[in-house]
Amino acid sequence: MKTKISLLKISPYLLILFFINTTLVSAAEPPAMPVVVANPEVRELIEYDEFTGRFEAYQDVDVRARVSGYLDKIHFKDGQQVKKDDVLFTIDPRPYQAVFDAAKAEVSRTKAELALANQELVRARRLLEIKAISKEEFDTRAATLQVATANIEAAQANSRTAELDIEYTKILAPIDGHISNRRIDVGNLIQSGGSQVLTSIVSMDPMYFVFDVSESDYLKYQRRLIDKQNDGLNDNNVSVSVRLLDEKAFSHVGTLNFIDNKFDEGTSTIRLRATFEGNAKGLLLPGIFGRVQIPVSDKLATMLIPDQAILTDMASKIVMTVDEDNVVVPKPVEIGNLYQGQRIIKSGLSASDKVVIEGIFRARPGAKVVPKMANAEAK
Repeated sequence: MKTKISLLKISPYLLILFFINTTLVSAAEPPAMPVVVANPEVRELIEYDEFTGRFEAYQDVDVRARVSGYLDKIHFKDGQQVKKDDVLFTIDPRPYQAVFDAAKAEVSRTKAELALANQELVRARRLLEIKAISKEEFDTRAATLQVATANIEAAQANSRTAELDIEYTKILAPIDGHISNRRIDVGNLIQSGGSQVLTSIVSMDPMYFVFDVSESDYLKYQRRLIDKQNDGLNDNNVSVSVRLLDEKAFSHVGTLNFIDNKFDEGTSTIRLRATFEGNAKGLLLPGIFGRVQIPVSDKLATMLIPDQAILTDMASKIVMTVDEDNVVVPKPVEIGNLYQGQRIIKSGLSASDKVVIEGIFRARPGAKVVPKMANAEAK
């Protein structure tokens, strides 16, 4: 007769030991987790550093009046393009015309005095020869001629000044460029002396782009360029490119043309400037921010991996790889800049390494995984 054993008749202590043993066995042998891996992509490319900067006008001029007076006319529309010597404002010229007429009359009067003094000196010279006048009287007439000569020179100078004042009643554009709005209306009194700005003009083509770099970056660029037997950043042959806020590509190409003569003591940075030609349509305006690229290497074979495959461990960067036994092996790497969404790897990996690009947090060091190679589209 067969005996049936019921679980109810087994000791509760044996049941507890059974479940503990089952749990320990399960914990000791966790299942291999699936991950997606890919080999680093190798491309021929130039590595760049990126900085944030802003555009500045090649020329920026505040328009002021050289003479005082009531504003008579405004000859431009706010925000239009102007050419050098275009008339922008007209100040009432009548007071200055009157001063000029008086100055011309003074020139005529002093010319008459000069002619008379010259004639009297000629007569005095003849009279002196026959001793009809004294030497002292002759000297007096000679001095009168000199005074008349000086008076006419002063009158002519005053006449030229008055003529300039009439010219200055027409305020001209000093440069080609984009004019701002008028800051005064017709009928207002304009005061000369430089304190009152009537409007401003900025040139549009070419444009400057200014940005700051650190001391270590400056030394890196200078040493690289000097090693290539040129004059470093001041060589004016270093090509840079800029992208704007709404752009993905660095499509604006310019040339470095200025580096400041000292570092800022507060930030330990130095100012660099590049010139960009071809802004005829006025897309670039002073004050627009952008990202600038500076080449830091020649074209060479470079490894790229997805940026999300890189983990941070304190101050180092780690990449999870899978070896031939499907075991996760962490590798420290030295990273570079981003390139089209991927991260440049300077050292630490080989082209044959299988890098975990998906399921990174399931890939624990030393654990076994089930790797699946990423296809080209996923990569």
